[in-house]
Amino acid sequence: MTETKSKILCIEDDEDTCFLLTFVFKQADCEVESCSQTSCLKLIHEEKFSAIILDNYFDGLSGIEICQEIRSFDQITPVIFLSGEVRKTEIDKAMAAGANAYLTKPSDFEKLVLTTIKFIEQAQTLGKTQN
Repeated sequence: MTETKSKILCIEDDEDTCFLLTFVFKQADCEVESCSQTSCLKLIHEEKFSAIILDNYFDGLSGIEICQEIRSFDQITPVIFLSGEVRKTEIDKAMAAGANAYLTKPSDFEKLVLTTIKFIEQAQTLGKTQN
């Protein structure tokens, strides 16, 4: 995978999903931090993550709005949506907001991990070429 442990931020309001994502990514030797949409904006400005896994629907801010905020100051960190929303219009909005990928629930966790790692490796390469 990568030389150092990847640090994944999971922005998700469902505790069971947070637990599953934490378990799956720890099995892939990643560090995982979970938060809700209410605390994520502060966290994404204060800490550096290898990738961000993001749900689309919350009370308050949408995942698309959170993605737009991330992209306003960070064009490199991969943002991967994991949502139950399957309408093409919503997927297109997420991709237009700057998402690297959009996966739907129920999730194939192996595909999620492989997709996340692929984008982390691409971001690391991009980050090295931009320095």
